Amino acid sequence: MPFAISFIGHHNSGKTTLAVEVARALLKEGLRVGMLKSSKEKGPHLERPHADTNLFWQTGVSKVAFWGQKEGLLRFFVPEKDDFSFWYFVNRFFPEEDLVLCEGFKSLKSVPKIEVWREGLAENPLFHRTPAVVAVVSEIPLEAPCPVLPPAPEKIAAFIKEKMPSRRAVTSLLVDGRPVGLTRFVSRALAESIKGFLRSLRGVGKPRVIDLRIETGKD
Repeated sequence: MPFAISFIGHHNSGKTTLAVEVARALLKEGLRVGMLKSSKEKGPHLERPHADTNLFWQTGVSKVAFWGQKEGLLRFFVPEKDDFSFWYFVNRFFPEEDLVLCEGFKSLKSVPKIEVWREGLAENPLFHRTPAVVAVVSEIPLEAPCPVLPPAPEKIAAFIKEKMPSRRAVTSLLVDGRPVGLTRFVSRALAESIKGFLRSLRGVGKPRVIDLRIETGKD
């Protein structure tokens, strides 16, 4: 868990300017720095050139987070979009969701895709040369190696639900960012072992979700 320290002060006291300068200094020391802003506003305004979050971002830190009254936002530099980084991102930032709807990622082989096609497009459909296309949405009949669905949201949603695993794994494991497949027995054994250890700790109670990160260090 990283160390955290906060700059506070009245409006226009200069705390943002100081925090930015301190962040730049820490970056020069070779430290990995993230920034987190709390606000009474309902949501972030990253498009404003002089917004605090934008000033934070311009320092070159790896992450900037906004924590508002109604909305939050995490801004960060992403690695090259490959299958490894995609699934790391999904597992890291959507651990509580059952489904993540995406747009794009055509080249990733491990990501199932639904192509949306309409008559009159200048280029040919993508499913001929794109991996893992599991369905095509089209108003007109098409010859495709996968189901062709009408542009009806309910039917597309039903198709997606059919593609989802019948049972979501209770325990998931990432090792160096890679999802590791767990059998039902291993998943249950791992979960029960960790829960059993936590029961011996004071103040834990009955947790609903447990996040555990172990950094092994350099051998």
